[in-house]
Amino acid sequence: MTTEMESLKGRLKATWMAGDYGHFAKYLEPSALEFLARLPIQAGTRMLDVACGAGQIAIPAARAGAH
Repeated sequence: MTTEMESLKGRLKATWMAGDYGHFAKYLEPSALEFLARLPIQAGTRMLDVACGAGQIAIPAARAGAH
């Protein structure tokens, strides 16, 4: 593995270990919304989101009516 890749891995690990999930959330949001658009969510849909980030899927799902 290149030195550059090792450096990147180190920085990413440090960010995750610091619990700075909001930092990653802004980068993951477009993919999360695309994923959510593929789910048949309606008012009353039950959804379980456990330790899946900063709520990029759970929050928009709740806005769409999921519980």
